[in-house]
Amino acid sequence: MDTRKVQITGKSTYIVTLPKKWASKEKLKSGSPLSIIYNDDGSLMIRPPGMKKGREIKKIKINKDLEHLKRDLIGLYIVGDYKSIEISSDHISEEFRDDIKNLCNRLVGLELAESSKELLVIQNYLDIDEFTIEKGIKRMSSIIYLMFEELGDVLENKDRLVCKNIMKRDDDVDRLFILVSKQFVSRLSLRKFSDNDSLSLIEAFYYRLAGNDIERIGDHISKIVLYYEHTEIPMEVLSTLKEICKELQEVFMDSLECLHRSDNVLANQLLEKGAGIDNKLAVATQLADSASIDMIIDSFGRIRDYASNIAEYSIDLSQL
Repeated sequence: MDTRKVQITGKSTYIVTLPKKWASKEKLKSGSPLSIIYNDDGSLMIRPPGMKKGREIKKIKINKDLEHLKRDLIGLYIVGDYKSIEISSDHISEEFRDDIKNLCNRLVGLELAESSKELLVIQNYLDIDEFTIEKGIKRMSSIIYLMFEELGDVLENKDRLVCKNIMKRDDDVDRLFILVSKQFVSRLSLRKFSDNDSLSLIEAFYYRLAGNDIERIGDHISKIVLYYEHTEIPMEVLSTLKEICKELQEVFMDSLECLHRSDNVLANQLLEKGAGIDNKLAVATQLADSASIDMIIDSFGRIRDYASNIAEYSIDLSQL
């Protein structure tokens, strides 16, 4: 790390010299314009002229398993900033193309723009200037709230249509979480895509952790629905699970409020309330008479753990 002393010329002009090695590498000359970006922590970032904000094209030759390729594409979406991705092969099957198209539907802003037997072109139309991590977390939590509501309906009357709605909502939560992850990576690389993002880097880190817990809660609600569709649950167990579902919905929403307000007091109250939910889960476990019911109870327990995690993040943030 280089250290420079501030010099003052005139009455109000502050001057800091630039490292010669860096200036030469960036081919700076007298009069070269530099972009100065103000960071939340009070530091400055200096960008040389002509610095690329994004790369144009990523070319991929198909030489691996489809599932491996799909994971690579998700990684490129989160970490990369390519305008388009070209996937080429001697022969691209219709099934392969459909799988890639379905993947694009899961990633906000991606679209399969061109398709042939030798080439697929994925275009990135994502503009997240108005998207922030906070908005993403808020939207995810709203969907989870609805999933809890619908889970209560499922436990009441086993409505298969509602079960399908829950699965669709879980897909929406997954899409938003990937988008939140992409936005967080942009913050780590000091590229602040949205001027509306008011979170500090530390806050963004904890919100990203919360996003992961919210996404996992959605997964477990879906898991409960899948098991419940094919399981007969004794009435005394079902009654307890309905109570737990309602309490977890309240704890989850309160934990998000804690995170938003960095509320230490409410967070500790929620953690204590979680102990009461654990007791009810223990009672339900004793009454359970099948492995499927045990799996449902286990998922409720994991949801309780994830909600508690979010409350604990707010305790950390309250120390800032």
